[in-house]
Amino acid sequence: MKTKIRAGQMTMTADTLAYMVGGALVSRNAHIPSAVAGICTDSREVDGQTMLCAIRGERVDGHNFIPNAARAGCKYFLCERLPEGWDDDELMGTQPVTAIIVLDTVAAMNRLAAAYRETYLPHVKTVAITGSVGKTTTKECTAAVLGAGLSVFKKDGNFNSTIGLPLTVTEISPDYDAAVLEMGMSGRGEIYTMSTSVRPDVAVIANVGSSHLEHLGTRENIARAKLEIMAGLRSGGTLLINGDEPLLAHLGQDFEGEKPTLREDINVLRLSLGRNPDADFTATVKGQRDGGMIFDLTVHASAGIYDQDTTLCDLWVPAVGEHMVWAGGFSVATGLLCGLDEEEARRGLSQYRSADMRQSVRSVSGVSIIEDCYNAAPESMRAALGVLDMTAAVDGNPAIRRRVAVLGDMRELGEQSVALHRSVGAEVARRGVNLLVTVGALGAEIAAGAISAGMNPDCVRVCGGADTYGDAAAWLSDCLRTGDTVLFKASRAMTLEKLAAAVAERLV
Repeated sequence: MKTKIRAGQMTMTADTLAYMVGGALVSRNAHIPSAVAGICTDSREVDGQTMLCAIRGERVDGHNFIPNAARAGCKYFLCERLPEGWDDDELMGTQPVTAIIVLDTVAAMNRLAAAYRETYLPHVKTVAITGSVGKTTTKECTAAVLGAGLSVFKKDGNFNSTIGLPLTVTEISPDYDAAVLEMGMSGRGEIYTMSTSVRPDVAVIANVGSSHLEHLGTRENIARAKLEIMAGLRSGGTLLINGDEPLLAHLGQDFEGEKPTLREDINVLRLSLGRNPDADFTATVKGQRDGGMIFDLTVHASAGIYDQDTTLCDLWVPAVGEHMVWAGGFSVATGLLCGLDEEEARRGLSQYRSADMRQSVRSVSGVSIIEDCYNAAPESMRAALGVLDMTAAVDGNPAIRRRVAVLGDMRELGEQSVALHRSVGAEVARRGVNLLVTVGALGAEIAAGAISAGMNPDCVRVCGGADTYGDAAAWLSDCLRTGDTVLFKASRAMTLEKLAAAVAERLV
């Protein structure tokens, strides 16, 4: 990944960067201060104005690529050690190069983000979003809402790790009014690091799901990891949480053992879909219209935005599914917290567009194809099945058109993986899906769960992995007919978009 440093009129040099990260400068031949215009983590992307951050990974050590990068013209490196041959002109080249030596490159990158935020972006309203599923959808929706009244920075793609996020922060220009950032994690401490680097004004926890059970063991531990986003909130900032999730609604009071510490200098607000009477925002689903969801959002006086309970009626977000009401509710609430008025929030919400491979719906030869192939967890699988129902419905009746679900492996579910896959299969059967096609070894457990829950085995087909997509596409295209709606969803590793594309190509 490579990003440009957008520090406005300020010039960033290696000396400045070393001061920001607390590193020591070590030069060979001579240190000639010059502008550092970008940062990257891939030695193949370097140039004379880009600093290479050498990261020591489990399989690859970026320090080993410093000599190649130096010979390619890279002048600056952020690293934990000098590479072997640092003093060898034949290995390193003869041009002046400078290393900033730190104890931990990733930690230094996050210190750089924190210093950049405080130095160049103190006025930029920053929104940080996390959650087990739907982070990117909520990010895109929030950026759309804020964009109706503010100039907003939003990075396409998922740069939501302790490596990707600090690079993203340095790309934010001081000219922006607001920035919307996404925070993912695979273990404890990662969101803490990102939050304390970004110092958000508003932090959103969209939900707590089953993703990362493999690493964290319990949903309580996942909730604890998500609640780390409180750590970096600016004083007076707002934590906006899913008020219908028991592990969040009481901020961990029901946890056994370690309980999150609630800061007294931040505001905690809850969004509910009508299940929490103590919520500060209540979204009420009203139905579908023009390929999207209609909902009301009641802003209770406790939110501190209006003097009395106020309902914003008939908000419209242009995508279907209850999960879109969650995303829309969080985004409108965030917009109001950031100073937008109702009309701006309403207009911005209507401008939402889904990111690539997330709930893309298109019609091919009379067949509606829902491509939702970026990632999958039990919660998002159930949400996608709801979208399948809504997309296939005629006058609210999903039984009129055939519904086909093509579902594959969900990853990182740990010891509960088989049970969770089977629970998705049971949901397929409960909804009365007409045809189920599964791909992958774990996908086969979805099929088993559906059959155990009463689905006719003749309506279930089990396929292998990606190497069987050709045969699966041929079989599916022969089965599909005009009026059918077909959903494709699995974890990213399954590359299920390839099967969707192969089916669409055969249908043309």
